[in-house]
Amino acid sequence: MARSRTTSQTEETLDPSAALSGATSSDRLLAIYSIGRQLLEQRDPGEVIRTIHRALIDHLRPDHSCVLSVSRTGELKALASRNLDLTGPESEWELSHTACDKARETGLAVLMADQIDDLAVRAADSVDILKIRSIICVPLAQNPVKGLIYLDNRGGHRLFDRADLEFVTALSLYTGTLIQRTREFVKNTNALKSSNERLSLLEEEIRRYHIVGRDPKLLSAFDQVCKLAAAGARVILRGDTGTGKELFARAYADNSDRRGKPYVPVPIPALAPTVIESELFGHVKGAFTEARQDKKGRFEVAHGGVLFLDEVGDIDLSLQPKLLRFLDSGELYRVGDTKVRYVDAYVVSATNRPLEKMVEDGSYRGDLLARLGQTVHLPSLQERQEDILALVEHFSAMHNRGPIKKQFAHETLEVLQAYRWEFNVRQLAQVVQTVMCLSENDVILPSDLPDYIREHSPAQASGGGASSSSNEIPRSLKEVMDEHEKLHIVRALAFTKGNKRKAIELLKISPDTFYKRLEQFGLHKKNA
Repeated sequence: MARSRTTSQTEETLDPSAALSGATSSDRLLAIYSIGRQLLEQRDPGEVIRTIHRALIDHLRPDHSCVLSVSRTGELKALASRNLDLTGPESEWELSHTACDKARETGLAVLMADQIDDLAVRAADSVDILKIRSIICVPLAQNPVKGLIYLDNRGGHRLFDRADLEFVTALSLYTGTLIQRTREFVKNTNALKSSNERLSLLEEEIRRYHIVGRDPKLLSAFDQVCKLAAAGARVILRGDTGTGKELFARAYADNSDRRGKPYVPVPIPALAPTVIESELFGHVKGAFTEARQDKKGRFEVAHGGVLFLDEVGDIDLSLQPKLLRFLDSGELYRVGDTKVRYVDAYVVSATNRPLEKMVEDGSYRGDLLARLGQTVHLPSLQERQEDILALVEHFSAMHNRGPIKKQFAHETLEVLQAYRWEFNVRQLAQVVQTVMCLSENDVILPSDLPDYIREHSPAQASGGGASSSSNEIPRSLKEVMDEHEKLHIVRALAFTKGNKRKAIELLKISPDTFYKRLEQFGLHKKNA
């Protein structure tokens, strides 16, 4: 027969969104503030949970505690625990399932005390076996509940009270909010890391084809070309003169399953109008006066490989139907022949002409334009100015073959970066080659650049440096001094042919200061 109990049983609930009561002690408020500041500096969700759990143990000294997550299907998973074995099935966990279920179902913070005297709970929850005397269970977030904080005291330890419930509830608000924030931070960080890793891989890959830059627009265009090549899809490269369309076409061929097979470029504007049909489609002996034997056209030569139609917008209107037939079916006829021939070739085209406007004017067939494939836009140099410095470094390394390695002065690079390159990378490459070959200075100054570049630069650079416009905001004195100090160190190193010890003697500074300046100005790197 059950023995009667004289101790009263208490049960309280609290809405987690409710403010702390006026009875909350100043010590507890300071503790919440201190823990909150610590949590705000953390970026890892796991660390947030561990910090909350340690704080609860330090301030409330529970016999058992844990932080649990609640899945969409209602399953519990242990995120942190103390004195509880939560490795087995949930039904075997030695905690109050009644308290957990109530907090999860209602979204309210639950306080249960003197549980040993509550016979109904004892029967349902086996707390008599566990000798649980006091429980706090608080939900993390609401609608739906995404987790639980669970604490209990057993044996002769003190009972939790209302102040303890408010303290845990206040910390649960931090936990729910910060876990969500840190998870978003980790997700965004991982996405950014993945994106940066992808960009780095693309930048390495793109250099294999002598395409230099890391501008997202350039790398995106390269990525598109590679994916379309892998599928054998037709591509039309659209971009201004000098943007590297042929380099991209070669990258297409190399990334397709036709790698190692014939790659046949067809520079349409370079072919004479009288022979262009023969050059493209071939001819048979006797087709015209100079046709002394059968000859394959470039389309046939590309069989099994990749055909590059450079400046496809320049093809004559009279030849467009034949090109259209070839693109539709792979069929072609040699000039003077009645025998149909079939060619299997991937086709990449390129143009800098406004084909849509030409279709409107009637000088280009709309159905031909539609069959040239997916458009990939190659950005102009003006659209990716940040790549100019990398391009200058790339081209200068190609032509820097003298005994003394020449350097571009900082103000010269500023002029190059500010100029509008009408003919894009091709023009920049020509300018760098010219000044590297003709300049007698070890350090290339703005005065070494062609007049048309200096005259159109915003800084109006001339002589040994750039003069600022009266409407331009002056740079800080430190920037100007750093610029001249860097230039002077570069000149000293050039004079001593890279001998750092002699440069230190010429500059009359300590080795420590010298090497600090090299690192500060990026001159310590191998290729600097």
